[in-house]
Amino acid sequence: MFKSKMFYGTILAAAFLAFSPAVQAKVYSIPSKDAVATVDVPEKWEPNETDDGIELNSEDATIYMSIDAVKADNVANAVSDKVLLLTKQGLVIDETTKKASDTEQNGLKLHSFHYQGKDDDGPTNFGINLVETGVPNTYLLLAFWANDEALVANEKTLNAITNSVQMTKH
Repeated sequence: MFKSKMFYGTILAAAFLAFSPAVQAKVYSIPSKDAVATVDVPEKWEPNETDDGIELNSEDATIYMSIDAVKADNVANAVSDKVLLLTKQGLVIDETTKKASDTEQNGLKLHSFHYQGKDDDGPTNFGINLVETGVPNTYLLLAFWANDEALVANEKTLNAITNSVQMTKH
Protein backbone atom coordinates (compact mmCIF):
# COMPACT_ATOMS: atom_id res chain seq x y z
CA MET A 1 0.00 0.00 0.00
CA PHE A 2 1.29 3.44 -0.92
CA LYS A 3 2.03 5.81 1.95
CA SER A 4 0.47 9.02 0.61
CA LYS A 5 1.48 11.07 3.66
CA MET A 6 5.13 10.20 2.99
CA PHE A 7 4.75 11.12 -0.68
CA TYR A 8 3.18 14.49 0.13
CA GLY A 9 6.07 15.26 2.45
CA THR A 10 8.53 14.24 -0.24
CA ILE A 11 6.87 16.52 -2.80
CA LEU A 12 6.86 19.44 -0.38
CA ALA A 13 10.43 18.97 0.82
CA ALA A 14 11.81 18.25 -2.62
CA ALA A 15 10.24 21.36 -4.07
CA PHE A 16 12.93 23.61 -2.71
CA LEU A 17 15.81 21.46 -1.52
CA ALA A 18 17.35 20.61 -4.86
CA PHE A 19 16.95 22.04 -8.32
CA SER A 20 17.80 19.29 -10.82
CA PRO A 21 16.26 19.57 -14.28
CA ALA A 22 14.17 16.75 -15.69
CA VAL A 23 15.62 14.82 -18.63
CA GLN A 24 14.32 15.95 -22.03
CA ALA A 25 12.30 18.76 -20.54
CA LYS A 26 11.16 22.19 -21.56
CA VAL A 27 11.50 25.10 -19.15
CA TYR A 28 8.35 27.14 -18.51
CA SER A 29 8.14 30.51 -16.79
CA ILE A 30 5.41 30.86 -14.16
CA PRO A 31 3.61 32.99 -15.31
CA SER A 32 5.00 33.39 -18.82
CA LYS A 33 5.22 37.19 -18.40
CA ASP A 34 6.97 38.70 -15.37
CA ALA A 35 7.76 35.25 -13.96
CA VAL A 36 8.14 34.53 -10.24
CA ALA A 37 9.47 31.01 -10.95
CA THR A 38 10.51 28.53 -13.63
CA VAL A 39 9.80 24.79 -13.90
CA ASP A 40 11.04 21.98 -16.16
CA VAL A 41 8.33 19.81 -17.72
CA PRO A 42 9.05 16.45 -19.38
CA GLU A 43 8.25 16.44 -23.09
CA LYS A 44 5.90 13.47 -22.77
CA TRP A 45 3.70 15.19 -20.21
CA GLU A 46 1.02 17.28 -21.83
CA PRO A 47 1.65 20.90 -20.79
CA ASN A 48 -0.81 23.66 -21.44
CA GLU A 49 0.22 27.23 -20.70
CA THR A 50 -2.38 29.36 -18.92
CA ASP A 51 -2.48 33.04 -18.06
CA ASP A 52 -1.03 32.34 -14.60
CA GLY A 53 1.21 29.33 -15.20
CA ILE A 54 0.92 25.84 -16.57
CA GLU A 55 -1.35 22.81 -16.37
CA LEU A 56 0.06 19.33 -16.88
CA ASN A 57 -1.27 15.86 -17.51
CA SER A 58 0.95 12.88 -16.99
CA GLU A 59 1.96 10.77 -19.96
CA ASP A 60 -0.48 8.08 -18.82
CA ALA A 61 -3.23 10.72 -18.20
CA THR A 62 -3.63 9.67 -14.55
CA ILE A 63 -2.29 12.84 -12.89
CA TYR A 64 -3.38 16.44 -13.22
CA MET A 65 -0.97 19.08 -11.94
CA SER A 66 -0.98 22.85 -12.12
CA ILE A 67 1.72 25.33 -11.21
CA ASP A 68 0.54 28.91 -11.03
CA ALA A 69 1.48 32.31 -9.72
CA VAL A 70 -1.63 33.40 -7.84
CA LYS A 71 -2.67 36.71 -6.35
CA ALA A 72 -4.40 36.51 -2.98
CA ASP A 73 -4.59 38.55 0.20
CA ASN A 74 -3.73 35.48 2.27
CA VAL A 75 -3.08 31.73 2.17
CA ALA A 76 -6.68 30.80 3.04
CA ASN A 77 -8.03 32.78 0.08
CA ALA A 78 -5.50 31.23 -2.32
CA VAL A 79 -6.45 27.72 -1.19
CA SER A 80 -10.20 28.29 -1.27
CA ASP A 81 -9.99 29.81 -4.77
CA LYS A 82 -8.10 26.74 -6.08
CA VAL A 83 -10.45 24.30 -4.31
CA LEU A 84 -13.44 26.06 -5.85
CA LEU A 85 -11.90 25.95 -9.32
CA LEU A 86 -11.12 22.24 -9.11
CA THR A 87 -14.54 21.33 -7.73
CA LYS A 88 -15.99 23.00 -10.82
CA GLN A 89 -13.85 20.58 -12.83
CA GLY A 90 -15.42 17.54 -11.15
CA LEU A 91 -13.37 16.90 -8.01
CA VAL A 92 -15.39 16.14 -4.87
CA ILE A 93 -13.30 17.03 -1.81
CA ASP A 94 -13.90 15.56 1.63
CA GLU A 95 -13.08 18.58 3.83
CA THR A 96 -12.90 16.30 6.91
CA THR A 97 -9.69 14.75 5.49
CA LYS A 98 -7.85 18.08 5.30
CA LYS A 99 -4.25 17.98 6.53
CA ALA A 100 -2.38 21.27 6.72
CA SER A 101 1.18 22.16 7.61
CA ASP A 102 3.44 25.19 7.48
CA THR A 103 7.20 24.89 7.09
CA GLU A 104 10.15 26.93 5.98
CA GLN A 105 12.88 25.68 3.67
CA ASN A 106 15.72 27.62 2.12
CA GLY A 107 14.23 30.78 3.62
CA LEU A 108 10.89 30.29 1.84
CA LYS A 109 7.63 29.85 3.72
CA LEU A 110 5.63 26.83 2.52
CA HIS A 111 1.99 26.04 3.25
CA SER A 112 0.77 22.54 2.43
CA PHE A 113 -2.84 21.29 2.24
CA HIS A 114 -3.89 17.74 1.38
CA TYR A 115 -7.29 16.15 1.01
CA GLN A 116 -8.96 12.89 0.00
CA GLY A 117 -11.86 12.97 -2.40
CA LYS A 118 -13.20 11.45 -5.55
CA ASP A 119 -13.57 12.20 -9.22
CA ASP A 120 -15.24 10.38 -12.11
CA ASP A 121 -12.63 7.61 -11.84
CA GLY A 122 -13.09 6.98 -8.10
CA PRO A 123 -11.06 7.83 -4.97
CA THR A 124 -8.36 10.46 -5.42
CA ASN A 125 -5.80 12.55 -3.55
CA PHE A 126 -5.70 16.29 -3.88
CA GLY A 127 -2.88 18.58 -2.74
CA ILE A 128 -1.99 22.26 -2.75
CA ASN A 129 1.44 23.57 -1.85
CA LEU A 130 1.78 27.34 -1.58
CA VAL A 131 5.10 29.14 -1.53
CA GLU A 132 5.38 32.73 -0.39
CA THR A 133 7.31 34.37 -3.22
CA GLY A 134 8.37 37.60 -1.56
CA VAL A 135 6.28 39.51 -4.12
CA PRO A 136 3.39 41.16 -2.22
CA ASN A 137 0.17 39.10 -2.31
CA THR A 138 1.70 36.59 -4.76
CA TYR A 139 2.13 32.87 -4.15
CA LEU A 140 3.50 30.04 -6.22
CA LEU A 141 0.80 27.38 -6.11
CA LEU A 142 1.52 23.74 -6.96
CA ALA A 143 -1.62 21.60 -7.08
CA PHE A 144 -2.20 18.01 -8.10
CA TRP A 145 -4.85 15.36 -8.10
CA ALA A 146 -4.39 11.64 -8.64
CA ASN A 147 -5.12 8.26 -7.11
CA ASP A 148 -2.56 6.34 -5.05
CA GLU A 149 -1.52 4.05 -7.92
CA ALA A 150 -0.87 7.00 -10.25
CA LEU A 151 1.25 8.73 -7.61
CA VAL A 152 3.39 5.61 -7.19
CA ALA A 153 3.74 5.06 -10.95
CA ASN A 154 4.76 8.68 -11.56
CA GLU A 155 6.69 9.45 -8.37
CA LYS A 156 10.09 9.93 -10.05
CA THR A 157 8.70 12.30 -12.65
CA LEU A 158 6.67 14.27 -10.11
CA ASN A 159 9.75 14.68 -7.95
CA ALA A 160 11.80 15.79 -10.99
CA ILE A 161 9.18 18.39 -11.92
CA THR A 162 8.93 19.65 -8.35
CA ASN A 163 12.71 19.66 -7.87
CA SER A 164 13.12 21.78 -10.99
CA VAL A 165 11.14 24.72 -9.58
CA GLN A 166 13.34 27.78 -9.25
CA MET A 167 12.23 31.11 -7.83
CA THR A 168 13.13 34.07 -10.05
CA LYS A 169 11.94 36.70 -7.58
CA HIS A 170 11.96 36.73 -3.79
